[in-house]
Amino acid sequence: MPSRPYRLSCHCGNIRLEVDADLEDLLECNCSMCRRFGAIHWYVEASAITLLDEKRALSSYVWRAVHEAHQFCGTCGTSLMRTGYPNGVVALNACAIEEIDPFTLGAKRFDGRSKMEPGVLP
Repeated sequence: MPSRPYRLSCHCGNIRLEVDADLEDLLECNCSMCRRFGAIHWYVEASAITLLDEKRALSSYVWRAVHEAHQFCGTCGTSLMRTGYPNGVVALNACAIEEIDPFTLGAKRFDGRSKMEPGVLP
């Protein structure tokens, strides 16, 4: 398994990040959003994330609240993170870590399907 800092990228390589944080507190969720894109949430401080290329545009999908957003590559569609958590925390998609098998990460499961309000549907 690679060591810190970890490198994450979208499928097409347009967006590349480096994260200097321990690979812990991983969570899988089955809410209506997370089950569709299959991310493993890795909660880190935003200050631990470095963009490796010049500024790149992330596309956003806002759902449930205007201050929360799912960020993804607008070219290939890879989900990279969810923003809007308090105290500068970001939920990165651990499945986007380069050279790692996400099935070996041992993420805990959260039943978001029954424990989260679905929000307003379009």
